[in-house]
Amino acid sequence: GFILLLHLVYIGQAQLHPHEAYYWNYAQHMELSFLDHPPMVAWLIWLGTSVLGNNEFGVRIGSFLCGLVAMGYLYALARNQYDKSTAMRTILLLAVLPVGFASSTLMTPDAPLIAAWAATLYYMERALIGGRSSAWIGVGIAFGLGLLSKYTLGLLGVAALLFVVLDPTARRWLRRPHPYLAVVLALLVFSPVIIWNSEHHWASFLFQSTRRMGTSYEFSVHVLIMQMLAMLTPTGLFAALLVFMPSIHTQTSATSSDNRYRLFVWIFTGVPLTVFLSYSLSHSMDAHLFWNGPVWLVALPTVAWLMVQTNGQRPFLARLQSAWKPTIVATVLVYAVSFHYLVLGLPGAPYATVLAENYFWRDASKVIEQVEESVRKDTGQEPITIGMDKFSVASSLAFYDRDKGYQNIRSQNQFGDEGVMYGLWYPSKIPMQQPIILVGRNPFDLERDRNGHILDDMLYKLGPIEHKEIMRDGKLFRHVYYRVAEGYLGFPDDSVTHLTPPET
Repeated sequence: GFILLLHLVYIGQAQLHPHEAYYWNYAQHMELSFLDHPPMVAWLIWLGTSVLGNNEFGVRIGSFLCGLVAMGYLYALARNQYDKSTAMRTILLLAVLPVGFASSTLMTPDAPLIAAWAATLYYMERALIGGRSSAWIGVGIAFGLGLLSKYTLGLLGVAALLFVVLDPTARRWLRRPHPYLAVVLALLVFSPVIIWNSEHHWASFLFQSTRRMGTSYEFSVHVLIMQMLAMLTPTGLFAALLVFMPSIHTQTSATSSDNRYRLFVWIFTGVPLTVFLSYSLSHSMDAHLFWNGPVWLVALPTVAWLMVQTNGQRPFLARLQSAWKPTIVATVLVYAVSFHYLVLGLPGAPYATVLAENYFWRDASKVIEQVEESVRKDTGQEPITIGMDKFSVASSLAFYDRDKGYQNIRSQNQFGDEGVMYGLWYPSKIPMQQPIILVGRNPFDLERDRNGHILDDMLYKLGPIEHKEIMRDGKLFRHVYYRVAEGYLGFPDDSVTHLTPPET
């Protein structure tokens, strides 16, 4: 109850994370799908802001509701296998563990993914373990909605196929039409993404497949392990790993003698985890903190069941159970203090440098609006503001732009660099005579682009790097860095051969 109240109080007070602002921009350029993600996050933000306005609460209400949906389905899943008490402990775990708390706080694709993942697990358990043919309708709808949220839900399809192959009882579904009709239903729900990709040369599918696999070699298994600890806490990760020990089930209670359900948990955890582990052997996991989060949902009911089991031959189980109370108290306190720190600050505690550079864009936007107004008065023209990174700066400035001039805010793709959806929204890189305002998180972003090109060579009369200090309660809050140019000449690559100043 406290966790839910904490969400309702603070999701409308804490400023948007740059990723949330980027997905808000999705909703301002509504399409059937998008380059780097399916459209569900945009649809939820559009619905929330249409009802509650373009504010933080309107953006995030969808993630809060998705958290409630995930709790409901995990409760039902745990009750099917165990009992109501275990089901209540399961939703307690989902509420307090970072995997559940973060996904129901931040409005990212992971919020609807967690809800759809939990729903798909429930319906698949009812179909494969419970033998209910009607559950395949739920499988098709939940699976399709999950794919509309994030492509990684497709791993549950691989897990389901493996389970059917290995489990003799479930194998009978291969001879019946229900699972095949569920696939057709899922494809119908997923069809907006297929249509969009067919109209854009399969750009999103290629972006999420060959692009990720084509990155340079980097061993990052250790990073994945740290991410598991971050999503589950050390207590939660150790408890989740115990789920894979057969002796834990057979020696604690006859209730866990259902080998089919145990196989279900092992496969639906092991398949996606194996994929992520294989990926981390040769690719960076630095930007994929939430990838492993949904993997553990199917194991949470068994973890909740183990919280109260007694086994004199397993003393480490008792020590694990004793660790849950301090873990739960610690996580709740961390969430409460963190929210207060972000919204109001803490006495005597300055904001960390990473926050000063990447957060608090509401305050920075006010400064940039003053710069824009000054440029308008001096030139008589509407300036173009360019955020000098992939999307974070531009998206954050766009959301907090009070005069609704977000159409004139662009990303670094204007200089030939990657801007994900900004490359489709504002693809023009031709020279223009409008004044340009460059905004960066630090001075280095305003000297060269990420390809090493000097920005002075691409802009007409580029001014010096300027910065303003933002104060709060008499203390330095953050810096804002910017430069002003009188025109844009284009960027030096094979497609642009003329770099000439605009006529004066």
